[in-house]
Amino acid sequence: MPDKPLSLRERKAQLTQDEILRAARRLFAERGYTRTSVRDIAEAAAVSAQTVYDSIGSKQALVARLNDLIDTEAGIGAIAGAAARSNDPGEVAGLSAKITRSIIEHCGDIVRALVTGASAEPELEVALAEGHRRHLEGARMVVGLLQEMDVLDDSLSAAAAVDTLAAVSDFRFALLLRDSYGGSLDRIESWMAATSQALLLRPPRRRAK
Repeated sequence: MPDKPLSLRERKAQLTQDEILRAARRLFAERGYTRTSVRDIAEAAAVSAQTVYDSIGSKQALVARLNDLIDTEAGIGAIAGAAARSNDPGEVAGLSAKITRSIIEHCGDIVRALVTGASAEPELEVALAEGHRRHLEGARMVVGLLQEMDVLDDSLSAAAAVDTLAAVSDFRFALLLRDSYGGSLDRIESWMAATSQALLLRPPRRRAK
């Protein structure tokens, strides 16, 4: 049964929420969490502070919604959907690398703000932990697809495969490679994908002579 279309009022409310989240994302990345107030976010979104509270909630609630915004801006649903329909084991094994690349490409500023601020701000630590949970869920999905295709390396348990893939394609690792070692996004994605394929996929059988 198709979803009921949103009313005009509901669409306007959704647009307001989206604008508030984008403003929060931008200011958190530019100024940091502590130096950004709800009033600052309201001004950047061209709404009142009360509208921010009524639409989403406190500053902590805004942070909690950042992972959803990151997923949307990075196009994770479309990327995952395309890989899930693929019959190419290499493409499926490289899915996490592709998603991580898109996250860093489109949302690297806010991801960096979360990573650097998490040790001092409990709210950011919670948001970062949620991002990691989603990353693990994505790795679990990839491993499940590889199992269905019967191409997962026989030496790996499903749990070990998930941990391996999640570690290789971790978004914090991608930030380190880019910021500290000057890696381009193309090189980072290529390396993560190739490493994931080498570690996860069953080696091709030797051809009969």
